[in-house]
Amino acid sequence: MEIESIKIIAAISSIIGAAILAYRVTGILSALSLVAKCHELNIQQLMPNHQEDIYNLGNSTAHVEKAQKNGLLITGFIFFILSGVLQLIALLMSNA
Repeated sequence: MEIESIKIIAAISSIIGAAILAYRVTGILSALSLVAKCHELNIQQLMPNHQEDIYNLGNSTAHVEKAQKNGLLITGFIFFILSGVLQLIALLMSNA
């Protein structure tokens, strides 16, 4: 395989890995943000001067548990590692 082909595959692997990780991190942050907002609302409802309706926001941790699936996260890191290995191979081939 030619050095340029290896560099192109490395760049594509890096882009795929970054996109997958960005998607997963966005999902995780969204779930954590939702749980933090629910927690804050529950605390405000416990204050003695609370006069509004009380909402039951239980089981909000289910969103975090759903976001903790590691398949895509691991896949994104594998693409990043593959990119680094391919770049190293291309560098070693060019210096040989």
